[in-house]
Amino acid sequence: MSKNLQVETEMSKISAMLVEQSHLRLLGSDSWTFPLQLADIQMKTVVRSQMDVLMKMILKILDRLEVKQANEISELLTVETIFVEHMLELMMQNKMVEKLETIYQLTTSGSMHLTKGTFAHDPMEEHVEIAFSSYHNESLERDYSRNVFDEDGNVPDFRFENETDLVDVKNLDELHIKQMIEDSGYEFLVENGQKLIEEICSVDLKESLRVVCLEFHLHDRTEDSFFIRVWNTWTGKFDPRFEDELNHKEASRLRKLYVG
Repeated sequence: MSKNLQVETEMSKISAMLVEQSHLRLLGSDSWTFPLQLADIQMKTVVRSQMDVLMKMILKILDRLEVKQANEISELLTVETIFVEHMLELMMQNKMVEKLETIYQLTTSGSMHLTKGTFAHDPMEEHVEIAFSSYHNESLERDYSRNVFDEDGNVPDFRFENETDLVDVKNLDELHIKQMIEDSGYEFLVENGQKLIEEICSVDLKESLRVVCLEFHLHDRTEDSFFIRVWNTWTGKFDPRFEDELNHKEASRLRKLYVG
């Protein structure tokens, strides 16, 4: 299906949806594009889960007693020494416990974990893709069934582009990127706990897209008002960011344009 035919087809669908409301009259329509950056983000994540009962008991013992050997703990808890040794090794790897001279001791991190009752697993490296719109200054979640792109430059750019300070996704600060990942639909709840972003390692721009938006000029017969609706084909939703700007700048012009 050609790009123009895609635009026309989607335009017809949304037009029909709008005029289902009997008090609305469709006066005209338009289409334009806005830039969207697809970025691949490399990050380190860590899973935080509820602390294992054995781990919690060992930490409590080390917090109160001087322990030199794992079997001292196993005798107190009446569990096999091998399980205690394994847990001590795990906690030392995660810097929750350290051995000073001959005595096991809690670290500051171990005391904090004991207080919170949670355990942070080893960090993992993974990546996630986000779609960043500098107009919205956030990531936009995609509706794969409704996307229309302008790859040939046949659809004009959003007419207020020069008035917007466009930001490159690679120049965003880490806090902003973390927030966008959280808003993107990334799954943070996992089987054994909750995943946290520990570090953003890199942000690579994979592709820049020209996403088509459909603009509709409407008259509300009941209130005798003129306004603009904008359908974003990337999100498959009406877009309040563009609607607010267009209605603020052009709604008064619509009456003159269509009524005179």
